[in-house]
Amino acid sequence: MSESLTLAATYERTVAASLERVWENVHDWEHLPSLHSVAFCSIALEEAGPWGWRARVTTPPEEAPQKLVIELRRDDDAERYHARTLEGPGTGADTITTLTPRGPDATHVHVEFWVPLPDPSHADAIGRGMVALYTRLWDEDESMMVRRQAMLDGRAPGVARPGTREPIDLGPVDALRATLPSVIDANGEPFRVLEVEGKLLAHSAVCPHRGGPLDDAAIEDGHVICPWHGYRFSLQDGSNPDHERCRMAVRATVEFDSEGGARLVFA
Repeated sequence: MSESLTLAATYERTVAASLERVWENVHDWEHLPSLHSVAFCSIALEEAGPWGWRARVTTPPEEAPQKLVIELRRDDDAERYHARTLEGPGTGADTITTLTPRGPDATHVHVEFWVPLPDPSHADAIGRGMVALYTRLWDEDESMMVRRQAMLDGRAPGVARPGTREPIDLGPVDALRATLPSVIDANGEPFRVLEVEGKLLAHSAVCPHRGGPLDDAAIEDGHVICPWHGYRFSLQDGSNPDHERCRMAVRATVEFDSEGGARLVFA
């Protein structure tokens, strides 16, 4: 470690996720602005590979974002990685994270925060801030990793796949509106029914990208937004304007009959 850096603090915990899930999360640069909006406004990848990734990021506040270049690089001979600031505020800082498996669904995380500090007396305050931030970031990551593992294991609903599905009776329209938004179980596959600008719409409640939860996802400009990676899916046809190959394979719509009833129909 460079003599110009000061160890501001350490942080450790055991997360309820396998080493495989943790490394998947570490390499997943795409989720940072969506899942970790407290720390990131945007990210633009420059390079990625088995070694890690490097990207240009902006950090809050949005009205005056700071611009940085961050590189995350794995060690070749250890379960450890460095997150270094290459450009921008804090250039030279190196956050070192060591991962130790504690079981099939548990990984110990040990973090060291090495920062450039002309005045070492500021180390304690900076360290406390870093520990508080990383506690929140790992809380958010752990929640995502646990849900993803449950989906992969078949213990949580998976991504809706193409296939024939019978319509589902939703009852009288007026009574239905009073319950919205709501999640409807379609033989083990959840679909959300909601009202947007007076129209009743529906969509799969599981993101087709990595299985993110869409049962309470934000709606913007006619699209449902995945809280994990920010992927957008049209409420009209399930298309994704940013990633053409990632779209909802099952389209759900709400249809009405002449007697004031509604049903969920799939295509």
